[in-house]
Amino acid sequence: MIHCLQCGAETANGLALCELCQRMARMCLEYLPIYFRNLARWQPGRAGSRDIPGSRVLYMGEVSNPDGTGDRISDRLDETNNALVTWARALTNDRPYLMRLLDRLSAARAAERIDEATAVAWLCKGFDRYLTSVSTLDWCGEFVRDLSYHEDKLRRLTETAVPGWYAGACHRCKVSTYVVPGLTWVTCGGCGVTTYARDHLETILDEARGWVARPRRVAEAIVALVDNEQSVDRLYERIKKWEQREKVTAVRKVDADGDKVGAKRYRFGDVLNLLTNEGQTRLGPLTVKAS
Repeated sequence: MIHCLQCGAETANGLALCELCQRMARMCLEYLPIYFRNLARWQPGRAGSRDIPGSRVLYMGEVSNPDGTGDRISDRLDETNNALVTWARALTNDRPYLMRLLDRLSAARAAERIDEATAVAWLCKGFDRYLTSVSTLDWCGEFVRDLSYHEDKLRRLTETAVPGWYAGACHRCKVSTYVVPGLTWVTCGGCGVTTYARDHLETILDEARGWVARPRRVAEAIVALVDNEQSVDRLYERIKKWEQREKVTAVRKVDADGDKVGAKRYRFGDVLNLLTNEGQTRLGPLTVKAS
């Protein structure tokens, strides 16, 4: 009789991980790279990272280094990466034929052909592929517990520091909700209800219609929400041409003499209406345009 080394339940599959614990491991291996990449993207100085764009009006979470958030993110990412590498070495010690795969990954990282987040995604994909083999090893229970630990830590840090795209008020409790780029659901921090991100799109568009910004910022927000708008640069140029043709009105500040001054800005809703009238909009999940 074999018992699961994670939960202690009897297993009927001949492995040391039951079906439920294998499912939990696969879930962690799916979500870990998503959380890792999102946190790494906003962590200055890390491979594959970049500054937080102020143009993303729908993005509400910003990393604040002065209060130590950036350091906490860096420490957590390092801890997770080190844990995955350690488990990969344990696996190759028990399954030497996999060593060549780890060597290729190490070489790619050393040559800077892939960034850290890509390496983590590669490791997680590898563990998922060989999970059945892992489930025969005496450390598989500890492996699943460690995966769960790091998934939980990255998820909690993501929800606190970089919660993702603003997804409107919760339909149940009205608390502001956010969707993590790469995921397809929204979990409310107020009442805990989980809903599809796609179900929040109408709310987001309604709340953002009055938002006014420069044409590039409007273009970035629309490209993030509209499936068939793929190019920020192309939409940016179209917005400027629409203004020249008086199809859309630019909003500008007025000085004491009544003269218009400052940069031209446009309402998100006006531009979206033009796209809709031209029959060119196809709204999609918030997750598909996280770049």
